[in-house]
Amino acid sequence: MEESELKKKYEALRKKYSLPSYEDIDFEFEISSIEDGKFLTREIIRKIIDKLDFYQKILEGLLQPDTNSLASMYECKHFDDKEKNEIYFLFKRLMVVKSEFSLLDLNPDEKKNSEFIIQTYKFWLDEKKKISEIISKIKDSWKHETDIKEDLGYLG
Repeated sequence: MEESELKKKYEALRKKYSLPSYEDIDFEFEISSIEDGKFLTREIIRKIIDKLDFYQKILEGLLQPDTNSLASMYECKHFDDKEKNEIYFLFKRLMVVKSEFSLLDLNPDEKKNSEFIIQTYKFWLDEKKKISEIISKIKDSWKHETDIKEDLGYLG
């Protein structure tokens, strides 16, 4: 679907349900890459969930590191218990949103989908600063001078 056609369909929904602007929602969730647009609200929600799912998996790796992943094991040890508790509550909020999506997906409804888009867009704007801080700390953790014995000490 051409972006102009997608934008036109979105604008009709935006006016009907008071959705965020096309430019804002596209900037955050890249909805302009939607190909079909037949079930536009459902497709937008899937774009939103894809993004949230990506960050949820990062948070999950900090809380429950995969012992087969050197990166996961390394990164999790750079967060103290207080930070992990905050990450856990953010993780739980993401899981609530994903569960709400699952319920909507079972019983699609354009109005309810639109309400979900509005709520989740606001949620994302509120939480992305916290997620950014966590990702920054992960990035910075890799800059610390360590040696392989320190990083892989659990291997003996």
